Parts: sequence; C-alpha cells; structure tokens
Amino acid sequence: MAEKKLRILKQQWPAFVKDFNRQNQSRRAVLAVGDREIVGGEGLPLVGLSYEPEERKIEVFFGSNDPDEIYHIAHTVKVPRALYLIRDDESPNPVIGIQIQGAPGAGMAVIRFLDENPEEGMTMWIASVAHTIYERRGCQPGADQQDWFEAEKAIRQAITDFLED
Repeated sequence: MAEKKLRILKQQWPAFVKDFNRQNQSRRAVLAVGDREIVGGEGLPLVGLSYEPEERKIEVFFGSNDPDEIYHIAHTVKVPRALYLIRDDESPNPVIGIQIQGAPGAGMAVIRFLDENPEEGMTMWIASVAHTIYERRGCQPGADQQDWFEAEKAIRQAITDFLED
C-alpha cells in the first residue's frame, strides 16, 4: 500500500468538496477524530461534506436507515486549517479517504472508505432504508418493490443538496 496525502489549497475547497461528494457519495466509511471513533464498525454511507466558509466550518454527514431522517451530521470541524485527500494509487479506487485539520488542539478528523465504489454503498443503503420501510408497514409482504423505490427516492432527494453548487 503506497498511501499518499495530497493537500488541497484553501481557495480550491468549495469546488473540491462538491467534486469529492460527487465521486464518493454513498461509499461506506468510518470516521475518527483523534483517537476517538465517531463512526466505526462496518461504517455508514457517506452523504457528503459541507463547507461553510462564512461560518468557518466543515461538516461531515453520514446516512441512516430512517427514511424520515435519511442523513445526520456526524462531526463538525470548526476553523478548518487544512484538507488532505488520502490516496493509494495501487488501489482499484485510488481515493481511500480524507483528512481535515481543525483549530489548534482539536483532533484530526479522518474519513476512511471501506468499499471501492459508490454503487455498492448505495445499493446497501437503499436496502437498509427499504427494510425500515417494510418494518414500519408491519412486515407485511408484497410491497418490496414499492419499499425499494420509496427508499431510493428518499435517498436521492436528500443527497442532492451535497451535489449542487
């Protein structure tokens, strides 16, 4: 594994965040801040990063299986100082994570991807939300396609905000 970190210049952050979201949205990921694991285990689908220059913060959002609250904020980095793309050019998908350095004394936020392609993560996420919809219907069989389409629609509507300029 030939891991490299590529520093993203601050003036490039708005465009970089949108591109990063487009390319990596729904990939299963874990999040650690310093020594503390915020999202661990089998990971959650990454919904995206939000960069707010006026408020001087970067927020990290992950998906949930609740169709009414399809994503949630996992962490906020206040006064971000540096943004690094973590790459491994020998990997099938060279983007393996991102590192966000916050204010002095704050732990480094590190997102690591557990899968290689967004489609795999999206399929797993839709299945999880569809199962929640099925359970809310009282586990009555016969509407699996409807549950799937409802889950897919909820996810696609919610994640669009992270892709628009």
